[in-house]
Amino acid sequence: MKKILLLTLVSVFIFVNITAESTFIQAFPGNVTWAEKRLGEMTLREKIGQMIISYTDGYDLSEDSKEFNRLKELITEDKIGGLVVFKGNALQEAILLNKLQKLAVTPLLISQDFERGTGMRLEDGSVFPNNMAIGATRKPELAYRMGLLIAKECRAIGVHQNYSPVVDVNNNPLNPIINVRSFGESPELVSEFGNAMIKGLQDGGVIATAKHFPGHGDTDIDSHNDMPEMKFDIERLRKTELPPFKSAVESGVMSVMAAHVSLPIINNYINLPASLSKSVVNDILIEELGFNGLVVTDALNMDGIKKNFTTSEVALHCLNAGIDLILMPQGERETIEAIAGAVESGSISEERINRSAIKILEKKEFLKLNENKTVDLNNVLSSVNTAEEKELSQKIADLSITLVKNDGRIIPFQKNLLDYTCVMLHLTRQSEISNSQYFINEFSSKLKPVFGSVIKLITVNDEIDYIEKLFERVSEYDYIIVPVFAKVKMKTGTVGIPESHVDLINMLAHSGKKVIVISFGNPYLLKGFEDVPVYMCAYGDGNTSINAAINALTGDNNPTGLLPVTISKNFKYGFGLKY
Repeated sequence: MKKILLLTLVSVFIFVNITAESTFIQAFPGNVTWAEKRLGEMTLREKIGQMIISYTDGYDLSEDSKEFNRLKELITEDKIGGLVVFKGNALQEAILLNKLQKLAVTPLLISQDFERGTGMRLEDGSVFPNNMAIGATRKPELAYRMGLLIAKECRAIGVHQNYSPVVDVNNNPLNPIINVRSFGESPELVSEFGNAMIKGLQDGGVIATAKHFPGHGDTDIDSHNDMPEMKFDIERLRKTELPPFKSAVESGVMSVMAAHVSLPIINNYINLPASLSKSVVNDILIEELGFNGLVVTDALNMDGIKKNFTTSEVALHCLNAGIDLILMPQGERETIEAIAGAVESGSISEERINRSAIKILEKKEFLKLNENKTVDLNNVLSSVNTAEEKELSQKIADLSITLVKNDGRIIPFQKNLLDYTCVMLHLTRQSEISNSQYFINEFSSKLKPVFGSVIKLITVNDEIDYIEKLFERVSEYDYIIVPVFAKVKMKTGTVGIPESHVDLINMLAHSGKKVIVISFGNPYLLKGFEDVPVYMCAYGDGNTSINAAINALTGDNNPTGLLPVTISKNFKYGFGLKY
């Protein structure tokens, strides 16, 4: 009888508690978030799929096309977590992303690389000056506004994560891939401007991504081609490379991109990049800096990775390192299978998968994708590359122009130069003549009114073997203007100019002529011809930078920019002339 009574009491107690718990959950439905609920509904492979970010171009695709069906299969069968988009135009990209979102049970996280505006990828997007130009203004509020406007455009077309800003400290003049993408050589400057842009992006409802951890500024190899090696110890990193990342983490950046750079002293492994290293990602970024946001690899289709690892090896290294988002793996399904196999064999725990999956889902909930994962197509064109973006771009460009040399006060030009002659030298590599033609045409058309019709344009490629004859030809003119469009471009391995062009500029500089060199890109070029009388830095070749340079030549824009890097012992960080 006592046993029956005891069992009855226990049953009542359990019933009451179950009922009370159910009542509590119903009364407080927010106790279980959408992210937690969604995670509980997922299979192991679906959770792994959330970590995979594939790629596509941003053009509206026929649903019968091979590419659309590739994406459809990845989304509906492999349940990948998101996409990074390249190229495209605003409206077509928004149409495509809406179609793909409708295929997804769990909303897709869409990312894009908009370092200097949506025009970096979209044909009709906004174009701002490079980060180094913003650093030259010394006005971080401009970085904030730029981030905020880019975020507005992102959300209008259905993009949720921007792989920006670059917070690498560019302290290597020979760096072939960072250069003007960096705010400068000072960790303090980079931290201040990086944080401002991060805040702008995230205030606008977009996930900002500080890159390329732990720093890509002191390398002389492009990681698109091979694996750069940084022979630094942790103390060097803490002093120079890590401060901007530490500052970004403390300021609440939601994502960090890990670089494909080798740190053999820290890894004890020559070819293991930071992006796949537990010693770098987990031990430094997560444990030492306390970062708990999304860690994304740099693109895994780069040669620095493909030369050294198989797709399955990359997948397992990512999990071991502490990566959350596996960007552009060379085989999405193979990556998922490799990770699932490791979990099933016991070498990776399912709890490790859950840690990344819940972070990804929580960010999707932060973005409110669980409430609405598509965009209103009627708002796209009115939100992208508006007058507000153009105005800010011009303001940044105007304030960035840095006058480094002005011997003899050759500039600003007098208001009426119709009695003078001018020759413009279009320095280019033979392989890039067509690419640079647009920029030189823009520059020359805007400069022509200053000199009237008396202006000559001569294209000089890198195969010239007639420098003396060319020198005689151009030395007849009163002004010799040399706009140099030396830009950062992946897989070229350089941001310099050919030796033959350096020799020509030096000959002109020593001739006593009024030679004006304007760098629309790499500011370090002056190291090769320091005797040139006039040298100006614009840090980029966008239309607003061209406008700003022309206005500086005429005196309509008084240069106020300050060097964000040291060019030489004579022209150090912080230097800049005014009229």
